Amino acid sequence: MLMELERCYRVLGIRSDADFSEVKSAFRRLALEYHPDRNDGPEAEAKFNAITEAYSTIMTSQGYRVQPRPTEPEAVPDQQPSGKLAFTVFADREVVFYASPRLFETEVRKHFSAKLTPGTSCKVGNRWFEISAEPMESVPLLGLRIGKRKLLIEWYKTPEGVDKWKPIAWDEFWSYVRRCGSEASG
Repeated sequence: MLMELERCYRVLGIRSDADFSEVKSAFRRLALEYHPDRNDGPEAEAKFNAITEAYSTIMTSQGYRVQPRPTEPEAVPDQQPSGKLAFTVFADREVVFYASPRLFETEVRKHFSAKLTPGTSCKVGNRWFEISAEPMESVPLLGLRIGKRKLLIEWYKTPEGVDKWKPIAWDEFWSYVRRCGSEASG
């Protein structure tokens, strides 16, 4: 088990004495990079599965409960239910939700909002969004007490295929979600 655990830390690219937040951060970063929806490289899916397994093994060894992802082909729907839109929320694991176009914005709001922890991401259509945080240095004393403020970023690929991100206003995100629902129903 010890050797396997050491291999898990190597897969995530972190020290074997990394704390919970370092493990979670490394997992999220790598999972976003190698997720099959974002990376169509030949080894991306195998790498993604190895990252997920390493994270699960480390968390379980530290006493955290990790819910397994479905791995059987019949447990993962090949296509979305008829007449419904899919969106994915990715935190500790990937969860795909389906909602009718009429309820799409309401369902996305229910599962993805600024109240979630930094690192939580959401895929709507072909666009990826992640909750991030930045230090509030502009308010010296108050900023020290508050620590960080949450912001939303959008991940995208440059024409050269490089992952980049840019801040996006929550209002703009909700306008996009609203458009996705109305385009599907219209």
